[in-house]
Amino acid sequence: MNKTNNLDYNRILLSDSLYTEYELNDWNFDEIISLLYFVERSYGSNKIKTIDSYCPFCEKETTFISKESDRQEFANVTMTAGYVSNGNGTINKLLVELQKIGTFQRTFYCPRPESNEAHDFVVLFKLIGTKLIKIGQSPSIADLSKSEIKKYRVLKDDIYSELNRAIGLSSHGIGVGAFVYLRRIIEKHLLYPALKSKINSGAITNEDIVNIDIKTKIDLASDLLPKFLVENKKIYSILSKGIHELEESECKEHFQILRTAIEIILDEEIEKIEKEKKTRLIERELNKIK
Repeated sequence: MNKTNNLDYNRILLSDSLYTEYELNDWNFDEIISLLYFVERSYGSNKIKTIDSYCPFCEKETTFISKESDRQEFANVTMTAGYVSNGNGTINKLLVELQKIGTFQRTFYCPRPESNEAHDFVVLFKLIGTKLIKIGQSPSIADLSKSEIKKYRVLKDDIYSELNRAIGLSSHGIGVGAFVYLRRIIEKHLLYPALKSKINSGAITNEDIVNIDIKTKIDLASDLLPKFLVENKKIYSILSKGIHELEESECKEHFQILRTAIEIILDEEIEKIEKEKKTRLIERELNKIK
């Protein structure tokens, strides 16, 4: 009996990097069919009718609608593989039929009246043996992420650029390079400016930060750094380990959680700036009251 992974189709289609591999022997018949095909009113092949994402052409959040797959191809594959009304079928027979086709495309269109084929969201898969490989995606993960990360421009354009590069590299399966840019955000844009401020204020000296590790440096500047970073210094350690020791595949596997950790840190910085703005505004208004 084939086990089910309760597949996260949105993650596979929208977030997994190029060249991510999926072992289809770990999936059931219905899961494979649902990912590779969409045929309206056909049992088991209409689970992914829509996906919610950002349309970089409309510059708006969009519910993309799946285009129908080739009905004749779908019928040939499923009937030959023994696909019946209750969704059962033989995985081995299914894989044999799918291997004859080899490459699969899922296309979703933006339903706005002004959109055209340029607005389509397309994902390509290639089947080699029993492994399905994500070989293409347009728009890219980096393009889809721009709406999520543009808010970090308020901190610094360089921070936005570093994060965007990290996402772009990861989306192309370059895990170690992506880690480099995430680590730069911590070092270049958060930690070192905080240490410089402490030195300028006389709280510490240059000698205090010579020959000490990053965790100790974070402790020295803890009052000027985001609380999440101070309480989770392991973030930096994991990024450094990834750059120097981990394999590309391991960095790719851990990228999303580390990206989210960096975003939590940056969100805290934005909250700090907003609070300072509100505080200054209210103080000015209070001073006007006689």
